Amino acid sequence: MPLGWAVFRNYVEHAEEIGGDVADYPRFFLMPESCHVESDSDGMNVVRLGHPTDHIDHEVELVIRLGEGLKPDLMCIGCDTTNRTRQGLAKEKSWPWLEGKSFLGSAVLGTWAPWDPRPKRIKLSVNGELRQDSTTDLMVHKVDDLISTLVDWYGISPGDYIWTGTPKGVGKMRPGDSIICTMENDDGQIVSTMKAECVL
Repeated sequence: MPLGWAVFRNYVEHAEEIGGDVADYPRFFLMPESCHVESDSDGMNVVRLGHPTDHIDHEVELVIRLGEGLKPDLMCIGCDTTNRTRQGLAKEKSWPWLEGKSFLGSAVLGTWAPWDPRPKRIKLSVNGELRQDSTTDLMVHKVDDLISTLVDWYGISPGDYIWTGTPKGVGKMRPGDSIICTMENDDGQIVSTMKAECVL
């Protein structure tokens, strides 16, 4: 059963926009299999927001799948969703973040492509409005560092996913919103895409 390992605050400007610091080494939270929602071959998917009164943010990310030898073999664009209402309460009460970050359907995946270590442009729009637009070259902790830390501390396995963090521009989603995420290579070619409607 694959697990998702999600690094947090891996882009400086995102850490600043949520009032946090960048960690001196990669720190992770777990995303069980039940979090992950695979797209179809065209990248069509759904974002489930859950409770209608909760504040749910989008977070576009590069997602990596580990192959044999714990080397990346596939990559895709993903939308990690965060329940700020539940996460905020957990912070206030010093509770675990599980409700805010690892709830059912919180990790929405796009189409998979062969792994390519070169920097990628990742983007997310809501109802046609571009909200996140950045390059993976701005990650504080690079992919090799993420894998090394996971190997040393956690005993990861082939088939596991690594969520590599989100850039600035996270924002609230509402029922009926249309979400489009893309990942482009250096030539501007889209190598992974995800299109989803937000539902309760």
